[in-house]
Amino acid sequence: MTVPRVALLVTLCALTFFVGLGRPAIMDSDEAFYAEAAREMVEGGGWVTPLYNGEFRFEKPVLYYWLAALAYLVAGVGESAARFPSALAGLVLVITTFACARRWHGEPTALLAGAITATSFGYVAVARQALPDLLLACFVTLGTWAALVALVECGAGARASKRWWLLGAGFALAGAFLTKGPIGIALPVMVVGPLALFRVWSLRTTPSFRQELLRLFADVAFLTGVFLLLAVPWFAVMTTVHGAGYLDRFFIGENLQRFATARYNDPRPVWYYLPIVVAGLLPWSPFMLLWCRPLLHLGRKLQQIQPANVWLAVWAAVPVLFFSISIGKQPRYILPVLPPLAIFLAFSIARRLWFVGDVPPPRRDRVITVASVVSGAVLCVFGALVYRAQSLLPDGSSVALLLGVVGLMGSGVVVMFVGIVWRKFIPVALVLAAVVSVLSVQYAVLSRAGPEPVEVLAALIREAKPAGMPYGRYRVFVRNLVFYTGRPHVELSSIEQVASFLRSSEPVLGVIDQDDLVQIRTSGVAVYELGRVSYLNTGNLNLGTLVRPNPDDDLRTVILVSNQPSASGADLLREPSDAD
Repeated sequence: MTVPRVALLVTLCALTFFVGLGRPAIMDSDEAFYAEAAREMVEGGGWVTPLYNGEFRFEKPVLYYWLAALAYLVAGVGESAARFPSALAGLVLVITTFACARRWHGEPTALLAGAITATSFGYVAVARQALPDLLLACFVTLGTWAALVALVECGAGARASKRWWLLGAGFALAGAFLTKGPIGIALPVMVVGPLALFRVWSLRTTPSFRQELLRLFADVAFLTGVFLLLAVPWFAVMTTVHGAGYLDRFFIGENLQRFATARYNDPRPVWYYLPIVVAGLLPWSPFMLLWCRPLLHLGRKLQQIQPANVWLAVWAAVPVLFFSISIGKQPRYILPVLPPLAIFLAFSIARRLWFVGDVPPPRRDRVITVASVVSGAVLCVFGALVYRAQSLLPDGSSVALLLGVVGLMGSGVVVMFVGIVWRKFIPVALVLAAVVSVLSVQYAVLSRAGPEPVEVLAALIREAKPAGMPYGRYRVFVRNLVFYTGRPHVELSSIEQVASFLRSSEPVLGVIDQDDLVQIRTSGVAVYELGRVSYLNTGNLNLGTLVRPNPDDDLRTVILVSNQPSASGADLLREPSDAD
């Protein structure tokens, strides 16, 4: 039965992670760094040090850049190839979650756990962006599970089998380290280390205690050797090329300071990740209500808890606690916590709906019905918010938007109906609703029939810009424009720099916001308009934008200007008069 279930999960991932991966355009967000640096890696042939806009990019290790660059070599430079490593990591993560749940809780729970991972909105959103966070979550999940099996579950089990698990753990931890650095090994160590030590310590009164302690040290040494063999060479080369200062900048500046200071992210409250976890597990998170009663009776049933559930609980709690005490917080950081939570949710739902072992499900279960109604209601509300925000999508198809809203709200109604009438089919209804919701948002909200605004502006720049003619940009298309022009830009950091740049005696181009033209005109700089676009930065979409859509604030008009009239005839941008 395993092969058909894996094939079903692969099909599900194709719908939620891969379909429509090439749209929208690379967002004006962090994903532009990885898409562009991989493009420059392929174009320039430098496979050691990533470059962005022609400058060294030391912020993250190299693995995601390598994977995206390989995708470019196979499929050509484009949005789908840039995002393919994330989507592939999502697929591997789903299969890993399935395999882990199958080993500890059986086939039905495993299939549902994989489906929850494949359809949770938090995973789907990141799988469709050129970001290393889901790749990190994939490696951390694989490494944590393999290490738990080898060092905690197997104990004094077969050495040959344990050696393969340790080899897999070392490979995964090296992958995590080459994806985002020390956090890739810190999380698995904090989860597995205490559990492995506790297992050995529980044997302290037995004759095998000393032998088990030595075995643990030997296993950890083997795992560490595999990790070092795979993870160290690239860092050694980088240190040779750029000096020891690179290590200080990366490990202290980009990791310790990112965690312990507000240098990179604004401080957020200690409870920040709790709503993030709930939102990331939608549409499944309302089923966390199933945990309320077991948690209330936890003390009385402590001895009956399965060891695997203890491991999962530690696995889920450690990342939440670790990231909650950090100063710099980002929603994507918490992704490694979702797989153990998905397994817990799957086990809880399966036990309430189907036979688990010889235990029949309860005949009446109001909690699971309430959870279904809440999930469906959330989808309906989200559909209403998308409809409310249609003023932010002036270039989108009204028919496609309406179909997307109908898909969202219709799937929500179906989930509520099934939850009330056919409880056993709740997971099927939720999976189908999640797929419909993902595709509705992908094609009705995030995609458009023609080229994206950043693509239009890049085409204007290529058309107007002779070889060697510099172009600068200020406050708009901050990160993604260079990916579409294929040419480095001049980074302008103040309105004074913009004015000075446009006063150049040589022909230059400027990409600026319409509002900034007021100050440019005030400074007496004559500029000529070559084109303009209006765009919504979907990379910054949030709940507040949907609840209170305001085109005047959320839509931006970006203008391409020149300090000299073009051959095709450009309009001089001037202060409007009363006659206008």
